[in-house]
Amino acid sequence: MDDALQALVADLGSGNVLDAEMLEGCTVEPHELDEMDESQAAIVAAHVFEQLFDHDVSQQFGESADPSEGIWSGTVDGFKFVIERDDSGDLVLDFSPVE
Repeated sequence: MDDALQALVADLGSGNVLDAEMLEGCTVEPHELDEMDESQAAIVAAHVFEQLFDHDVSQQFGESADPSEGIWSGTVDGFKFVIERDDSGDLVLDFSPVE
């Protein structure tokens, strides 16, 4: 895996609040976030990953989705993603290396 990409993910990969601006051009609309399934969560994560890290995603996989609990997870090009609802109701996306 690319060391530069790993360093970028370590620096910028956590605490990314999903908002309309960040989702501009994504096939999942902001109003769909609260009810998305694992596949849609992977699409959102891949879109944000491409924006943040200027990296074309080749593989995305939605692992789980629990809209009632406000948590979604999966992987994007060898990185784990977790989308969680924070205490203020925002959805926050974090990336980390797959262990």
